[in-house]
Amino acid sequence: MRTDASRSRSRLRGGLVTVGTVTALLAAMGLTVLGLGAADNAVANYDASSWLWSAARSELARVNGVTARVDTRTEVAGARRHPMQVTQTDRLLILRDLQSGQVSSLDLATLQLTATTPTTPGLGVSVALHEDAAFVVDAVQGIVRQLDPRSLTPVGEPVRYPPGITGGTFDGEGRLWIAVPSEGTVSAVTAAKLPSAPASGAPTGGGLSPERVETYDVAEASHELVVSTLDDGVAVLDRTAGKLVRVQRGEVRPTPLTLSGPAALPARTSGSRVPVTVPGDRRVLVVGDGGQEREFTVPGSGDRLSPAVAWADRFYCADEASGTIYSFDAGGQLVDTIRGRANGPLELEVRENHLFINAPDAATARVVDDKHQVREVDKYANDVLG
Repeated sequence: MRTDASRSRSRLRGGLVTVGTVTALLAAMGLTVLGLGAADNAVANYDASSWLWSAARSELARVNGVTARVDTRTEVAGARRHPMQVTQTDRLLILRDLQSGQVSSLDLATLQLTATTPTTPGLGVSVALHEDAAFVVDAVQGIVRQLDPRSLTPVGEPVRYPPGITGGTFDGEGRLWIAVPSEGTVSAVTAAKLPSAPASGAPTGGGLSPERVETYDVAEASHELVVSTLDDGVAVLDRTAGKLVRVQRGEVRPTPLTLSGPAALPARTSGSRVPVTVPGDRRVLVVGDGGQEREFTVPGSGDRLSPAVAWADRFYCADEASGTIYSFDAGGQLVDTIRGRANGPLELEVRENHLFINAPDAATARVVDDKHQVREVDKYANDVLG
């Protein structure tokens, strides 16, 4: 371990932050709110809910995980079928349009657009959000920049890495993990404390800045690395060497794997078991604290499997070719098959003690509670609560 700074940052309390990649949104936009009135939205939303995108309708729908119903919808002008990353907490929603590169911040207490900022279009840039900490990660240039989520202006100086980084998601303790394949390292970044008032467009040279606080050697230089953040720490898949390296509480623990092809990880793993998905042969390897525990095969054919997601002692694996989600128990036995109505992108996000499954190109979504009860959500329902 190499320690770059010893002082940790205090964080505000809040819910688990997850990142879902969805389809669409542009921000020079008019927002039309359907459902809840202004008085309801003036109260912060702490229920088990998640904002899901509907590409054909150019709408964000807030789905309540308890009722499995839409309670609010926000229509976005000029945003049909744009690829979009959506990142949310209880109070904040940050959107990045992959087609235009524009980043927009929406205040969930008021459902008002608060700020926008440009980034380079495409997949090489991503947004991460945890409580009041927001980052834009430019993987191509190796630049990790903190933003004030209220104004989307820079906070302090960026953390700079060599070009070609990967990762850029938070663990459950509020550390942003970045892997540097050219060095074979992974490091944690903590956010600077925000000022009491939203940051303006002032120069970034003064005040506090985000810090790189931990760095670990996890692979040989120039190996291909994939990152999944944990409740506390990070898992790094070394595709070149065929191993999974778990970094937790200062310890680095590698597990050799037998991989027959390129493997993938979810951006965020809930619980102690990390699923490693090999789409080419439809196989999932499960790695626990003590090493590889088991593996299982996903039914069907083809290689359009999304990385399996761990949730409440089960593993959910989506087949985008058929629109089907397969559920396996902790022993690797198939216990449920959730059949969709259309093929295309499927997004699985663990948030607020529920698993939200969204098909951006379809009218329906699904919510899975911690007892694995699956309920369908009509994102287009006319009887929006309010």
